[in-house]
Amino acid sequence: MKITVLCFSLLLLLTSCGGKDLTPSESAQADYDKGKRLLDNGDYTNANLFLENFSAEHPYSKYAIPAELLRLFAAYKGKDYILSETLAGRFVERHPRHPDVAYAKYILAMSHYKQIADQDRDQTQTKLAIAALKRVIKEHPGSNYARDASSRLQNLYNKLSSHELIVGKYYFEKERYVAAANRFKVVLDKFQTTPAIEEALYYLAASYAKLGIKITAREMAILLQHNFPKSEWSEKAEEFL
Repeated sequence: MKITVLCFSLLLLLTSCGGKDLTPSESAQADYDKGKRLLDNGDYTNANLFLENFSAEHPYSKYAIPAELLRLFAAYKGKDYILSETLAGRFVERHPRHPDVAYAKYILAMSHYKQIADQDRDQTQTKLAIAALKRVIKEHPGSNYARDASSRLQNLYNKLSSHELIVGKYYFEKERYVAAANRFKVVLDKFQTTPAIEEALYYLAASYAKLGIKITAREMAILLQHNFPKSEWSEKAEEFL
């Protein structure tokens, strides 16, 4: 009975792989073409597994580097972003002058981008995505990757500023006004082009008021009303004038 169950389990495992033989042959070209076919068919999991085996079997062939790029693409399209992040970083390190290194840097940035958490969670991936996107823009300014990277940056700044605002308001509610003011000041210093700036200025004024620093509270209220005269937060800031 145990042997029957074991054999049945192995049969299920083979079936789950679609019955595909993922063992490389002796021909690097044939294996590269096979890996590409798997990708073209959207079979990203098996493509990734096959191309991993390809790299071990044909490490010195002329298809070795193109296969690395295919596997990188397979991991990303298969939503295995931790793996695509690792593979992209490795490609950039190993092949810094390769014609497709801009692509690898872009996938590295997008792998971080796809792992970004909500505004109330840790924003490490957001910061990594910003740094990686800026690198693409700086090092490959004329590329399509740079243009796409530029279009994504503002959204990431919005996320970071919203995170700082959420944390600042948490401290404010806990009456930790110094910690709160420090968070709101980050929004003022670094994220003035984000929607969070209006509310951050109001709470920054409120934090200074709670700390008894009325002159600075008034300055923040004036700054808010000057730059956003029609904002609901400007109206609320009247109490600090």
